[in-house]
Amino acid sequence: MPEYPEAFKTALKFTLKWEAGVGDPRDLAGTVNYGISQGSYDNYLRNKNLTSKSVLQITQPEVEELYYLQYWKPCLADSMVLPLAVAHFDTAVNFSVKGSLEFLQEAIGGLTVDGNFGSKSKAALEKANNLQTAQRYCQCRIDYRYQRVKANPSQQMFLNGWLRRDQDLLRYVNELGGVTTPQPTPQPTPQPAPKPVSQAEILSKIELALRLLQEAVDLLKKQ
Repeated sequence: MPEYPEAFKTALKFTLKWEAGVGDPRDLAGTVNYGISQGSYDNYLRNKNLTSKSVLQITQPEVEELYYLQYWKPCLADSMVLPLAVAHFDTAVNFSVKGSLEFLQEAIGGLTVDGNFGSKSKAALEKANNLQTAQRYCQCRIDYRYQRVKANPSQQMFLNGWLRRDQDLLRYVNELGGVTTPQPTPQPTPQPAPKPVSQAEILSKIELALRLLQEAVDLLKKQ
């Protein structure tokens, strides 16, 4: 069994939390298992001189090796601090390696967002290799989800699931960076407004009180 870097194991643990099992066939990615498309699996098997087979038959060791060789290494995650590496790797899985590099360029800022991570982008990363970039990265993903649904309303059914993943990623990134995500303060349960009392009801209660008082006086006289 190959020994993978701890940072990769940490990132993969988060990604598989969201990618376990077979994907929804209505998703534009097509047939997906553990977040791996049929095309990615075919490429992995071809590089190992193995016969092509359905991605639904992929094994756990293959999942780990494929993620490491086709996503972790090519997206340059091993050159990043842990919070940014986790966000970047999960994005490479979710959006492709080129897509993740585009998100990274956007999160760093001041770069041409084209997925071509050359010397200028690498120099910028050295200065922005930190938690703050990872946080902006997560927000870029959230913003993109809304843009995608606006451009293709048929994907609306996936929006809440996408946002849960992105928000969980941001929470995890903050946790890895030592930032405690504040819990929302519970709001008191609103009490119903008191029912207004009419003047007739008030007079009726006063009359009843007077009658009771008069009865009490009469009893005292008899004693």
